[in-house]
Amino acid sequence: MMTVAEYIGRFHPLLVHLPIGILLFGFALMLYQKVRKVDVTEAISLAWLAGAIAALLSCGAGWLLAQSGDYEAEAVQVHQWTGLATAALSFLTYAFAKYRWLLASLTVIVLTVAGHYGGNLTHGEGYLSFGNRPTEASDTTAVALVPEVVKQDSSVAANQPQVRRTFFYRDQVVPILEKNCYSCHSAKKKKGGLRLDTEAFIQKGGKNGGVLVAGNPQKSKLFSYLLLPHDDEMHMPPKGKRQLTSQEVAILHHWIAKGASFKEEVEVIQNQQLSEVEASAILPLTLPTLVVDSAIAPQKETSAFASVETSILAKPTEAPTASTVTYFQQQQVTLTPVQQGTGYVAANFVNVKAYQPSMLKELSRVQGQLVRLRLSNQPVRDEELKPLSALTNLNRLNLENTQITDAALAELKQLPKLEQLNLYGTAVTDEGIQQLATYPQLKVVYLWKTKVTPQGIGRLKRAKPTLKIEDGQQRFTLPDTNKTTKTQS
Repeated sequence: MMTVAEYIGRFHPLLVHLPIGILLFGFALMLYQKVRKVDVTEAISLAWLAGAIAALLSCGAGWLLAQSGDYEAEAVQVHQWTGLATAALSFLTYAFAKYRWLLASLTVIVLTVAGHYGGNLTHGEGYLSFGNRPTEASDTTAVALVPEVVKQDSSVAANQPQVRRTFFYRDQVVPILEKNCYSCHSAKKKKGGLRLDTEAFIQKGGKNGGVLVAGNPQKSKLFSYLLLPHDDEMHMPPKGKRQLTSQEVAILHHWIAKGASFKEEVEVIQNQQLSEVEASAILPLTLPTLVVDSAIAPQKETSAFASVETSILAKPTEAPTASTVTYFQQQQVTLTPVQQGTGYVAANFVNVKAYQPSMLKELSRVQGQLVRLRLSNQPVRDEELKPLSALTNLNRLNLENTQITDAALAELKQLPKLEQLNLYGTAVTDEGIQQLATYPQLKVVYLWKTKVTPQGIGRLKRAKPTLKIEDGQQRFTLPDTNKTTKTQS
């Protein structure tokens, strides 16, 4: 349980901005007085006194925060002593008006140094440096794993790309952790008592226990916390930080699922970097759709949706009017083009703060142009989905974490072009999902964290064998390399 001291310490990141602003304001007043030749001495003295008191309070909260043990002692020491020096110099600047310019200049310099080291503690080493920060990862950095079945006879090998052996953890996993995790979980900063910069510390875990269960990504916090909703306080990386790409998530999943070895070598295609679509065809894993979310990485088209949506986009329509776009903006509903020049749009309710059922009725304004609709995390109920039946071109519908039940599925079957349906985190049951077998175009449904059981999924698969069902259970399949061989022959 958190102590009072720990609670007060957590206010340090908030309090620390007060002395910075006040002291710089005091210094600015001194410059103003010197340039404009006006007397604001009393205001200057008041600013330096207030800044000194704020700096002292900030130092106290910072000292309490440092006792948590989440920070490397040496890094804390520099920030701590420069912070105390700032407070002391601020009081001296207030007290000795005769030497105020000298003392104020020293205070600003020391304050800058303290702020720099504070930034390093909060955001990671080199946060304010120009050339040392990790570059943003792209979806083309992962190399292709070579499945065992690729090792064929010499006649085929002549046409195969060269392969090399590599340490998967060192060459694929470590760069991901370094870019996304080290700023909070390394020697410099051990948030939650967790370090991810060495094998021993990863296996040790943090204050709340282990984070790695070899062979089981879903039970490994190192992986499962990546999939939590972004507004969940346990989601990693925290909101506002750089999020992992779908490729990086896939690499971590593969590493853990294959035993989380820190020493094992694997074979990869020599000097070949693949796009996300190409890599996903070679990496032997399948991830739920929320891994490839627009908040993590740009959504990629897959062959599962190409048919109907492509046929829709092939027949351009008139784009929504400016007044329609303005109306939805006022409702905090985001309309974005699905493909430039076609007139079709996607509607996203992610920014809606005060959802009203009438908002769904207003979608009739774009009933012919709306291809994708995202209602996730809104309190949408069954009866409120009736207006969606008028959306004749709706192809993808995301109802993640809404309040719908089985009753809603009867309404949705009226959507003639619906191919993808996300029911993650809803209250649908085994009985309700059997209605999905009657959906004319449905190709993929997401049922993770619902009331659906494996038995219910089995019944649905038998009723609609072509339906791809994502239930959060990761399945690993090797590509059929014989197809390539047969084609070449």
